[in-house]
Amino acid sequence: MTAAWECRDQADQAEIYYNHPLRAKLKRLEDENLTLKRLLRENGISWQARSRPIQTSSERILRSSSKAKYKPLPHIPVEIQLRIMSFALTSPHPIIDPLCKLKPEHLQVREKAKSNQLAIHFMATCKAYYAEGAKYLWTNNSFIFTSPESLRNFAEVDIAFRRHVKEVNFRVIAKFYDDEERTRKIGRNHHPDLKKPVKLIVHRRPKENTLARRGFRTYGWYQLVDFLSALLPPFDPAHFSHMPPPKLLPSLEKLRIDFVNFADDLFNNSPPQLHELASHQLGCSLNEVILTGLPSDDTGLRVSSELTGLLKDEGLLIDHAPTMIGLKNGIRPLNCGPFECNYSSKVVRAMRTIAIHHHDAHAHFFGDDLSPAPKEEGEPPYSLFHSCRTVWKQVPLRLDCDDRKWVLFDRMSGLPWDDVEEEATMFDFMGDSDEEEMICDNCGEIHPGAIPPIEMMDLYDEF
Repeated sequence: MTAAWECRDQADQAEIYYNHPLRAKLKRLEDENLTLKRLLRENGISWQARSRPIQTSSERILRSSSKAKYKPLPHIPVEIQLRIMSFALTSPHPIIDPLCKLKPEHLQVREKAKSNQLAIHFMATCKAYYAEGAKYLWTNNSFIFTSPESLRNFAEVDIAFRRHVKEVNFRVIAKFYDDEERTRKIGRNHHPDLKKPVKLIVHRRPKENTLARRGFRTYGWYQLVDFLSALLPPFDPAHFSHMPPPKLLPSLEKLRIDFVNFADDLFNNSPPQLHELASHQLGCSLNEVILTGLPSDDTGLRVSSELTGLLKDEGLLIDHAPTMIGLKNGIRPLNCGPFECNYSSKVVRAMRTIAIHHHDAHAHFFGDDLSPAPKEEGEPPYSLFHSCRTVWKQVPLRLDCDDRKWVLFDRMSGLPWDDVEEEATMFDFMGDSDEEEMICDNCGEIHPGAIPPIEMMDLYDEF
């Protein structure tokens, strides 16, 4: 299968501009204003602004006369009102593309059938309910973004509420274009749940008499770049120029990216902007990154390596098989057992947090040292292999499960200790004599997997 070249489709970009929420809102207000003016003219009323007539004392409405003759509603304590509002404005499901119109082709069947189950009308009751309800709406819910535009529009939310968002989900759905009628399919090897190849959705574009590149193209890696670019600080006219502006989600700790329709051998290399964003502008800012559906070819491995730049030292990277596939009418979830779709986990740059640095993978130093990922809460189980070379992490039992388990990771390779134990302990009895145990070059103690002196690392790489 011929790999598609990366592009931002001009027709799609023009449609995005035309359907921008602010532009659509202004157009709606203009149409409403013209309708009201027409109604006033038809009834012989001028729409020009006039001074308000002075109300005489006889026309004054007294407060006592305006009271309702009905019995007042029972009073509810403020604490109970706020508790009711908290339940009413908290959705049991993630909110998809807030502040934007939903696209059916970006949703699963169950997501189309289920609403967010929010009593949003609470906020239209009065100003006090609006102010309190906004806090619950933006801080009690989780969010899924299916397009870079919906993420950019999230900047309309006040920064005081955006600071409380600690985790978010990106759904990167690759879009394909072609100026010829050709059928392309995603093979069965893409996921165990696929019983037959799936026809790839390709948007037909007319051939133009220009020097622009033609043929099979995609909006995949550029879409990922646009998602990450949307996390950069938005413009705020009230921000002081002498202070660095806050990012879109200043307190973001966990990021999940679901790659949809990213099949093997279908994409070329990612653009250089991905490295600039992941390793520099947004580098060392997250504690955990979950990637699902990345291609298993060299291109996918390279993108996974670039996205590790988002993580702090000792941050956790989880790589999982695809969880969904894009069809013509929407997104279909892909199901499989724990043995068929077992994820891989890795701790990145964990050696930088101890005294010596044998394997310092892609480290940029521009002055200030950035803090590593915080230590896990709780008490890990006892292990004979826990030492300066290892680090405990809590990893999810399943991808969509809140329950977690303790896993011991090797700092040097970043992999779980059970996977590298044999390789990590091969120098343990290579001291001054064959029977003397190796002394760790970092902590000066004897323990399993002692870190050898740096002059022995060449021998380590040969195995």
